[in-house]
Amino acid sequence: MLNNTESVNQLNMVTSTGILMISLFNFFPGTIGLILNILVFTRPILKNETCSLYFLVSTLFYLFILFIILPVRIVSNSLNLDLAHYNLIICKLEFYSFHVVRATSIWLIVLPCIDRYFHSSFNVKLRRWSSLQLARLSICIIILLMMILYSPIIVYFEIANVIDQSGQMTPICNARKGMYRSFHASWHMAIHSLCPCFLMLVFGILTVKNIRQNRRISPLLTRINRHIERHRRTDRQLLRMLAVQVLVIIISTIPSSIVRLYSSFTESIMKDAFRIAQENLSAQIANSLSYFAYSSSFYLYTLTGSFFRKELIKTITYCLNYRQR
Repeated sequence: MLNNTESVNQLNMVTSTGILMISLFNFFPGTIGLILNILVFTRPILKNETCSLYFLVSTLFYLFILFIILPVRIVSNSLNLDLAHYNLIICKLEFYSFHVVRATSIWLIVLPCIDRYFHSSFNVKLRRWSSLQLARLSICIIILLMMILYSPIIVYFEIANVIDQSGQMTPICNARKGMYRSFHASWHMAIHSLCPCFLMLVFGILTVKNIRQNRRISPLLTRINRHIERHRRTDRQLLRMLAVQVLVIIISTIPSSIVRLYSSFTESIMKDAFRIAQENLSAQIANSLSYFAYSSSFYLYTLTGSFFRKELIKTITYCLNYRQR
């Protein structure tokens, strides 16, 4: 019994320490990168690019995640302090807003995947669907749609006493026990991971197919065509930046959804303190890794987009010169 208690305490210590380190690693470099993202994507040369608009808006949502959601999770896991577990109104509003923001940020990367498909199409009518006006409308629709899809949280989330990883009864804000909790886990996995990842892959394959078809057409070497070729190089770099971010999103978000689904389907099984501590460790690690989808975008863009690096250098140079003046 003593050995089991020591093992539980060791697992809980590893969980707290590991999650704190991963969270801080996400927070500080991620915050610097996202601020630089905003400076680059608001430059005049990128303002007319629909893909840049999607990247800019998604960056704003990532900032909310790193500035609000991540600190709340750090305090909750490290200090075991979260007002959502003690106040029903905060419980509903916190989980509703957090779910909406995280899901919206993922779907804002699905939109540029669809936009790149339209933009790379040889069909003129399809290319017209790639426009700033439609991009702004799509962003508004996605935000409103996520708010509607997650609205049941306001009704079905409640505070209940459960056995924590230390084997003690503690209040926790969670979906109502029973059918809705299983439904919510499956629904969240579909909305937050499976559907967006599936659409990213589908439209990514279709975009590559369009690009290969366009390469078969040999352009004449005129000034206009050279201008078109420069524009195409920018498009290819935007597509490369998008593809790498999609890959990171798929890798980092699916594990947390799987763990959440597993927990909802095994909640009726009697578990000892050691198994609860093990599952808590797995859940916390999977959830912490999902934040890399939000904190790594700047570094992915820098590694994969040469024009992004050029604009970043121009931005930093301008800021330094302005400070000197």
